[in-house]
This record gives sequence, structure tokens and C-alpha cells, in this order.
Amino acid sequence: MANPDIIIVDDDPMVGELSRDLLTDAGYTVTLVQDSLEAIPTIKAQMPRLIVTDIMMPGITGMDICKSVKSDPALRHMKIIVVSGKSYDVEKQRAFQLGADFFLQKPYNVETFSNTVKSILDGAAPVPSPADAPAAAPAIIREEEHPQASDLDAGQIRMTVWGARGLPATLPNSASRYGRQTSCLSVETKEHIFIFDAGTGIVELGKEIAEKKRYYKDIWICLTHFHMDHILGLGRFAPIHDPHFNIHLIGSNDPEKTLKEVAQATFYSSFSLTKQAPKAKIDIYEILEDNYELFPGVKLSAMYANHPTSTLVYVLDILGRRISYCPDSEIWGDATAFQDYDEKLGGFVKGSDIFVHDAVYNDKDYETFKKQGHSGLSVVVDFAVEKAQARDLVLWHAHPDYSDEQLDEMARDALTRVKQKGYQLNCHLPVEKQAFLLQGSK
Repeated sequence: MANPDIIIVDDDPMVGELSRDLLTDAGYTVTLVQDSLEAIPTIKAQMPRLIVTDIMMPGITGMDICKSVKSDPALRHMKIIVVSGKSYDVEKQRAFQLGADFFLQKPYNVETFSNTVKSILDGAAPVPSPADAPAAAPAIIREEEHPQASDLDAGQIRMTVWGARGLPATLPNSASRYGRQTSCLSVETKEHIFIFDAGTGIVELGKEIAEKKRYYKDIWICLTHFHMDHILGLGRFAPIHDPHFNIHLIGSNDPEKTLKEVAQATFYSSFSLTKQAPKAKIDIYEILEDNYELFPGVKLSAMYANHPTSTLVYVLDILGRRISYCPDSEIWGDATAFQDYDEKLGGFVKGSDIFVHDAVYNDKDYETFKKQGHSGLSVVVDFAVEKAQARDLVLWHAHPDYSDEQLDEMARDALTRVKQKGYQLNCHLPVEKQAFLLQGSK
């Protein structure tokens, strides 16, 4: 078999196959690779003249492919076109620095795509500088385009509580002013949405996204762990069943069950919205303790929590603001050998504009349930000021058996402690759909 003219590396079946068919019709021989981990072995085996690669893929990224190809003397003569939905100048500059010959933004114009490939293979296309990189054309490769509909202004951040309760052993026989849905928190900007945990609260969030037709560029779902009250709503999250969404599912590297296995179980469980396979493009990322730059200006950091099983807490740095989400985390408080966790967590979340933290128990009950993975009220209030240096504290995961009167008392106790200690701290025991609006500083 003759070497192909082009290898396309793209995990999106629709875009990859359409691009392959387009170039095949133009007379080129084309190989499509949908698993990025197979890209470099395939390139070495087939030795194409041109590589067309997406950037964001599970496995290895298009940037990794650029670097590998251009650092290998046997491959560095190959031309590379990087295609991506990320239009940031810094992303283009990075692609060119790693050896890309051209950068095309998705969705791209069919004619522009064909002409770019022809020019590069004919040797007529100069290596562009980032400033010369062509802007995306209005015509698109996808069949349908849904405009993004956001009610936020550029630079605004909205954090919304969709569920903050634990899962009770038995169904409650009364409604609650605070709500009964389990953990789900969203952080939105004009273009993106980040969702922390997929408890039952995510179902209502999914309905709102669908009904208001908010077609975000990307939906990031960050799971802290795989306890039922944090994943129960995932299969009923409406955008999962809409092909126009790109969903990035992030979670811990749990030795007992992989994130992919958890996702599949929720998609096809009796709780799912439909028994059909998800239609959205879903990328799955198992992560460890580390800092991850999702795109310029947005960093997601993860740390293991003091809680049974492989549980993460997250810090989202976005538009110059910091939101920390620690829904299942036991702060020790006392000066004991266990205090190392307090110090580590304090450094991790320090400077939070909003500090969301586990406060399952009132002070009396916490004395009974210490060292079981959840925190007591006063310990959390003190930590928010003395270690996290937070501006706002959102008390999370209130015990599902507590009545509204008990929760009201917890809220009062938190405010009393703030006043008695002379703290500068805003305390909130949230109700469902309560929103917090921030103005980005960058």
C-alpha cells in the first residue's frame, strides 16, 4: 500500500469523517486516526506528507503530536495543520512554536480547508506567523449552528447552587425551604460553564440549559468522587443527549472503578433520561492532584480530600477570581497529628473569593460523628477565615435529616461565631438556585 498523502487525527467522528471524505474527493489518499494514542505509531508506519490534527483529544493532544513529529529527525519534514475550536492567540502561538505550519479554527469553511491543504502540499503556502493566521470563515463544516445565548456580560461570573444536601437513608416526608437536591454547583461565564458534581441538582440545571438554549462552547463536569449523591443525576443531564454540546467529564483516578465505568453506568442506569447512547461529544479525563490550565485565563486545580474513597476538592481560578469547592472534606481543627491536612488544604484554597465547604453537622452532632469524613460548623467557619482567608463561605452538604428549623439555627450560629470572633466573612447556608455574581478582575 502506498503511503497516504494525509493523516487526519480527530476524535470527533463527524468532523474527522467529513474531513476525510472531503479530501478524498479532492484526489488525496487519506488515513483517519480517531484514537490519539495511535497517532504517532500510525504516522511512523505510514509516513504521510501532511498531518491534520485536532488539539483537544483524550489521550494525547494535538500539541503533543506537533512536538513529537517536529522533534523526530525522521518525521520533522512533514507538514502539520492544527485545527481547533480554541481561537485564543496564545493557543495559535503555541501551535506555531511547536512546529505547526498552519492553524485553522473550527468550525471551518470547507473551501478554505481544501485550499489550505492544496497550498501546503503544493509547497505554495508560507509558514504563517500567528498574526497572519486566517480568521475563521462564517461557513461551517457542521450541518447546524446554534447561537450561544448567555445573559452574562463579558467578565461576569455566576455561581449557582443546584443542590447542596446529602442523600437521606429514607425519603423525607416534608418539603424544605433549603431544597432536597444533592450536590451540584455551576460556575458560568459568557462562553463557558463549569459544573461541580452531578447529584440530582444537575437535572434542573440541564433543563434550564436546554429550555433557554444556552449553547456554551464547552461544558466541564468535575466530579469529586463516585458516591451516589454526587453522580445520581448525570444520566438525566439533558445536554448529554444533544449532539451540539461538547462535554468534558473530569474525575478522580479511583482504583476500584474508572471514571469511564461510572459514566457508562449512569448513562444506562434506570435513572437515566433515555436508554440510548449519549449524543453529545464526551471527553473523559481521569486526573490526579495537579494544576490544569484548561485554556488561557482558566486553571483547574485538584487535591485529594480527607474523606473516604478517592475524593477530590477543586479550585477554579477564572477571570482573576478564585472559587474553591470542597463538598466532602473533614477539617480537623484541633492541634493534632491530623492537622497536616488542614495546613495543606489551607494553602490550596488560600485567597478564595468564594469558599464552598462541607458543613454536614452542627457543633453538637459533630462531637459524635468525628473522623467519619465530614466537618462541623464552627471548625469550618474558623478555617474559612484563618486558613482559606476567604471573602464568602458557602456551607455545603447540610445533613439531610435536619429540619428547616435546625438549618436556620446553623445559619444563625455561623453568623454568631463570625461576630464573636470579629471575623470579616460573609456566611451563607444556601437554598437551591441561589446565585452569587462576581465581576472578574481580568
